[in-house]
Amino acid sequence: MKAAMMQPSFLPWQGFFELILKSDIFILLDDFQFSAQSYHQRNRLFLNKDQIGWYTVPVMKRISFLSPLNQVKIDGEPNWRIKMWKRIQSNYAKAPFYNDLAPWLETWLLGTADNIAAQNIAFIQYVSKLLNYKGEFRYSSELPSDKVRSERVEELLRWCNAAEYLCARGSFEYMLLDGVFPLKDISVSFQDFKPLPYRQIGNTREFIPYLSILDALMNIGPEKTEEYVKSGTKKWLLWDEMKSIVPEDSIC
Repeated sequence: MKAAMMQPSFLPWQGFFELILKSDIFILLDDFQFSAQSYHQRNRLFLNKDQIGWYTVPVMKRISFLSPLNQVKIDGEPNWRIKMWKRIQSNYAKAPFYNDLAPWLETWLLGTADNIAAQNIAFIQYVSKLLNYKGEFRYSSELPSDKVRSERVEELLRWCNAAEYLCARGSFEYMLLDGVFPLKDISVSFQDFKPLPYRQIGNTREFIPYLSILDALMNIGPEKTEEYVKSGTKKWLLWDEMKSIVPEDSIC
């Protein structure tokens, strides 16, 4: 059983969905702590021709600080939703697959959500369905716990009866510092996603990688985006390989 987990981001990038598509169980870490001005509430897309910028969901700051994602309230003022949708229309209306995606996106974006986790998860599950994900979604809030970081990760993996943990490469340093991993009975494989260029509407310059997956969906469509996502990591890196890349004495 392969398991992966991530905090639900707003309009995540392609690598986020590679972890989903490669897993049998994907855990949405919906009760993990919110971080302001992070990918929890924003991501990058085209703002104008040849210009990239942030698409940001405003939150109610006074009640969101140090709160879990599933308790972070979105600013109820509707103007940001309308402005963001108009921005998407302005930059992607001429993209080859805009008309296929626009009806659902408009309904989702102009609707309401109880919290930032719910807003993000709706998009994540919609895109996962487009990309033919056959696995199972679970939510960390279904298994309440006081454990943190690597101990919490191990607990969630055992909850899923995981034999292999598919992990974002950036997690290695804190996992090494915590001293919980590696585990004898659960292997860890680290992602090494390398974006390849595709034609981007509104871009007359060099390909711009690491944008929201919405950019790929608009430009090359769900079928080719599925292939793109699944082939992002040519070789998953094992624990000892990561240690040789990131020596312990470089981590503090």
